[in-house]
Amino acid sequence: MRRAGVVLVPASLCSALSARAEHARTAVLVLLLAGAARVLAEMLLGSGCWEIGFSLAPPGRQGQYQGFYRAGTAVARSAGPLPLTALVRGLGTRGRPALAALFLATGQAARHAAARGESRSVPGPAVSAPPAPDTA
Repeated sequence: MRRAGVVLVPASLCSALSARAEHARTAVLVLLLAGAARVLAEMLLGSGCWEIGFSLAPPGRQGQYQGFYRAGTAVARSAGPLPLTALVRGLGTRGRPALAALFLATGQAARHAAARGESRSVPGPAVSAPPAPDTA
């Protein structure tokens, strides 16, 4: 997940630079680069979330772990737009580098938390499928 934060840094900076472009074509090109970086970051974030949500869950408590972990997404979607809009709109082009720093910091925090959880996780017993019923 740290890589997603690192990829979002140039995306945010490209968004800020697009406002300073002298030509519309340059602004569009910079915004397309920013959009491509954001798509890459979303892909990295999605795979990282699956890894954290499934592989770090304690044996026998996967449902609890995943429910609590996914609750963070709901909180971010409901509470996030207001401070994000205030940061970007309120600070203008200075808000984009601040947003980039925020993405980098949260990516580092997630990496640290995942590494800490991984060091504490104990591999559980292998789960096998129940035997098939004898139909003969």
